[in-house]
Amino acid sequence: MPETWIRNAVAEAIGIFTLVFVGVLAVSNVDLTGAALAQGLAIAVMVAALGHVSGGHFNPAITLGLFLGRKIDLPMAIVYWVAQLLGGLVAALVVALATSTDVVEIGTPKLGDDIGAGWGIVLEIVATFFLVLVVFGTVVDRRAPASVYPFAIGLTITAAILAIGPYTGGALNPARAFGPALVGGEWGGVAAWLIGPLIGGVLAWAVH
Repeated sequence: MPETWIRNAVAEAIGIFTLVFVGVLAVSNVDLTGAALAQGLAIAVMVAALGHVSGGHFNPAITLGLFLGRKIDLPMAIVYWVAQLLGGLVAALVVALATSTDVVEIGTPKLGDDIGAGWGIVLEIVATFFLVLVVFGTVVDRRAPASVYPFAIGLTITAAILAIGPYTGGALNPARAFGPALVGGEWGGVAAWLIGPLIGGVLAWAVH
């Protein structure tokens, strides 16, 4: 495996580990506003710290959009997807060992009582569309100031979780939910957090 692949995979795993670690604990301990801010800040600082290494995707939906936009080739995209899923899984395991699987279950994105899977998917599509479009507009488009993109991405995540969190858990990211779902056993929102973000990433690429 080329050295660049290893370096980028480690960066991607660290970034999503941070998001899942912070996200699961925040959701289980604070209100929606606190959880949204915690996750948005976690991504903002990780993108600032590691964006120059791997591009700071930390999200299979973002990687998919950038693959379609020919910013990353298929072998590297696969490396990113594997690293992202594993990083989220390790974070969920760490939280479970430090606290309990109940905490991980609570911190797993799930559908609210008043929304069905179909509309949950739609909300995740729209929110992830916003996120990936921001990535294209600030990271890919070089006309945007380089200093703005970590905070633009982090704030988009915060705003999206505040908006749809009560309905879908506000995953916007299959890797944010996969590890916690596997460890905590909460699969009620799998259609929303798996299908929605991937479609949202594709739509953002198409619009851009």
